[in-house]
Amino acid sequence: MVRLPSGVRYWTVLDEELAVVPVADSFLRQVRFGRDGAESTTKAYAGGIALFLRWCARSGRGWEAGAGQLGLFMTWLAHAGRAVSGADAPAGAAVLAGPGAPAVRSARRINAVLAAVRGMIVHAVAEGTAPGYLVQVLYEVADDRAFRRRLAGKRPGRGGGCVPGTGCTNRCRG
Repeated sequence: MVRLPSGVRYWTVLDEELAVVPVADSFLRQVRFGRDGAESTTKAYAGGIALFLRWCARSGRGWEAGAGQLGLFMTWLAHAGRAVSGADAPAGAAVLAGPGAPAVRSARRINAVLAAVRGMIVHAVAEGTAPGYLVQVLYEVADDRAFRRRLAGKRPGRGGGCVPGTGCTNRCRG
């Protein structure tokens, strides 16, 4: 936890040498002060981000490379108990359970961790400290042109209509 001279506090993430992790700290400060988030929100986000950064380090990935492997991270979250995922886990600790075994974290907890990680990555891209392609890695960016053409081709009265911006020439109210 960081206490500012004003007395206001927020949570951050430290690396293994107990140094502040800049990408996480910048995001958590933005949540707390730029978005007026609660101290408890930064605590929850910091915990999730710490898990992600720990997984990245223990799997030999930088956090940017880890962003492209969120499916693997989710599996690790579901099956890596405290003995493996905790800050004091011994070197070489391995996950021995996998899909089909009972999860150690709920889907709700995993989703909360992913929300924090995605928020941090999107913030880093917006801030210019991470490459823009990471946002596309996090969220499927679908090309909807074919979908819009199909909708535009439907005739009025059959559940269709024109979709603005498609160049549709049907005489309908869309």
